Amino acid sequence: MNLTFNQFAFLNQFKPDKPVRLNQIQIGLMKHLFLFLTILLVTKVSAQDFDHLAARPQIECSDISLNSSLLFEELFLAHNTDSAAQLLTYWRSRCGMREPIHRAYILLALKNNQFQDSLLTDNALYFVFNYLNRLEMMREQSYFAYDNYKPYFGFVPVGQEFDNFTIRAAKELKRNFEVGTIEYLLCDFYGGNEDVFANLQAEEYKESALASQYHEVVAKNLNSPEFHMAWITGVWIPTVALSKLGVHPELGFQMGYKKEKMNYDLTMALKFINSPNEFYAKRPKSDAGPELTDYFFGGYIGVDVGRDVYVNRKHEMQITGGIAFDGFTVLEADDDNNLKSASANSYNFNLGMGYRYYLNQSFYLGLKVKYNLVDYTLTDVIDFSGFPITIHFLIGGFENSVKRKNLRELKYKWRE
Repeated sequence: MNLTFNQFAFLNQFKPDKPVRLNQIQIGLMKHLFLFLTILLVTKVSAQDFDHLAARPQIECSDISLNSSLLFEELFLAHNTDSAAQLLTYWRSRCGMREPIHRAYILLALKNNQFQDSLLTDNALYFVFNYLNRLEMMREQSYFAYDNYKPYFGFVPVGQEFDNFTIRAAKELKRNFEVGTIEYLLCDFYGGNEDVFANLQAEEYKESALASQYHEVVAKNLNSPEFHMAWITGVWIPTVALSKLGVHPELGFQMGYKKEKMNYDLTMALKFINSPNEFYAKRPKSDAGPELTDYFFGGYIGVDVGRDVYVNRKHEMQITGGIAFDGFTVLEADDDNNLKSASANSYNFNLGMGYRYYLNQSFYLGLKVKYNLVDYTLTDVIDFSGFPITIHFLIGGFENSVKRKNLRELKYKWRE
């Protein structure tokens, strides 16, 4: 549009004579207004984006696991093993390696005659325990526990389509393998046989990866320490010149612990009953001469260390050694004559052999024979010495509830 001169003059009369200049307050207000409008615009756009993300449906692992387990059955039965393998790769990528996926990998490899020990990863024993728990729930029909432990069971319902399918498939595949092979063992296990741990202890499976993991866990539990306590009854048999004191019964106890093949114990015992023969003894720091006596009452306290040299289920043999304080009183105190009692005391270094027969995993009957090196003349109470032999009968036991529980779950025939 072209303006005429008069029109231009009409519009031009409203132009200021000088340029308009905004003061600092006006500029500040405009800046704040611009900032507010920008934030409002960004917030609106962001809110729309978050609404879109929050409202977008999410596929959970429970849905993936349920659908994948059903689809795997279809592909497996249709002999479409390539697609079944791809499905397991997808299933694992979305949910991580879980027991149902591990089971499916093994059954697919067995179907294709491509099983290798590499499929039995370091977590294989964990998956075996997991599947045993599934079998127990199915046997007892306690399916309600699944709702509280869905992640543990891989989001695949217990005792339903997938479990029933894999049990049938494993039983059919078992016909393709010889008894004594790891393939047969796995088919037997996934077919519902819960004796897998007892079977893994057989000689024919000792070279398999699963048996190696099993025995590693067993060894770890066997080597954990146990509290030990035993009651002792026996005899103290003096030798050489000391034999005139006669044989004396002993009563006592041991307390300590056992770790791997080593045994560490604090031993305390009393020996008593008067000697069958009288002998001379004197009181130390006394001007009185030797006295004829048959009194005898003694004690022993020391530390014993033993090492197992032969272990075979119920039977255990040890070499033992110890150091102790040993002694016995031969003269009682005489208050009428203001005379103190007198005791023949000595160090005691001993070596011996021990044997234990286990009645069960915790209790045993034992026998221990020790040769004791002593010198009872050190206190100048008696002037004869010897090398006593002690024969002890023990009734003892061990306690480690966690160890016992773990080995029981592993079906390990420990001290049986």
